[in-house]
Amino acid sequence: MNMENLKTIAQCLTADITKDRVALHETGHVIAMYAVGLIDHIAFVTKTPGDGTRGLTEVTEEYKTRMNNLGDEIIQAAGKIIQAAGKKHYGKDYTRIIQLSRLDASQLYFPNICKLFGGGAICRFYDLPDEDMCSIDYTLIDAILNQFNWLGKREVIMPLVDQYLRSAFESFGPLINAFYVNLVEQETLTREQVLQIIKDWEEYQLS
Repeated sequence: MNMENLKTIAQCLTADITKDRVALHETGHVIAMYAVGLIDHIAFVTKTPGDGTRGLTEVTEEYKTRMNNLGDEIIQAAGKIIQAAGKKHYGKDYTRIIQLSRLDASQLYFPNICKLFGGGAICRFYDLPDEDMCSIDYTLIDAILNQFNWLGKREVIMPLVDQYLRSAFESFGPLINAFYVNLVEQETLTREQVLQIIKDWEEYQLS
């Protein structure tokens, strides 16, 4: 396959991935997205600092719009219930907000929570924890948990997500190496490059 200027899986097998903590952290986000089925929604990953971040794994505008629209729908449905308080007929609106806040939101937000934990999780997996790099992730996670009335539960949920992602990190070692090496060398990987690396990994596993 055409890897352009990217290193292949085979070229990265013996890489030392402990030297650049930012690249490792962002690699964790990408691996988490792959593990939970969000990889098609990646826009890019970078280890270049900007806007108060030391690195960034960004999702597509389409995915962010879906999350924003869902939040707006929940607020609107809740408003209808408040307006109908004391009246007899608000069952349809109540059913709708349950569907939005418990079914649709869980399908959309829970994988995103795993993605957000992924950076810290991979550093903990390699015994290289860096809580400072996790601060923005934690803020975003807390905002999601607050929508489920789970604010303050991050410390309870984190070890469960770590345990789930540990199995991914154990399984995807060569892929982790490839993302790390290419991110260190390129500094930013586009969506197309991320998908190319994954394709190389999938073909390598089959060889």
